[in-house]
Amino acid sequence: MSPPTPVFSRKEIEQKYAAQLNEPEKYECTLKSLTQNECTFKLGENSRVVETLCVPFKRIFQRCLVPHTILKNGRKTVEKRWINIEVTLASSNDDLKSVNRAEILEFMRAELDLQKWIQSTELEDER
Repeated sequence: MSPPTPVFSRKEIEQKYAAQLNEPEKYECTLKSLTQNECTFKLGENSRVVETLCVPFKRIFQRCLVPHTILKNGRKTVEKRWINIEVTLASSNDDLKSVNRAEILEFMRAELDLQKWIQSTELEDER
């Protein structure tokens, strides 16, 4: 499971965490990565699930120690805490794309078929 990380756009990350991204040594930042899987279902006849297809993708985080102000015994105190800043780029998974190309294409076809099936069942439910 990925670390709890707020979701921001690339622009928001660059603004909110500019200091950490520009001076990682000052904040004792280290790069961390993890590989997750995104899964979908391959449908067979009668819309039965015949296979679960999963493809790996990599997420990259910069873990930094940042000052944090808290209220302790009625006084403001500055402590340091670790934060995870997601720095994954679109290109971060290029190596996985080339290795898993056939699996990704099969995954995308299955995902499209599943979406079409979901939409058709939603239309039937509306009738």
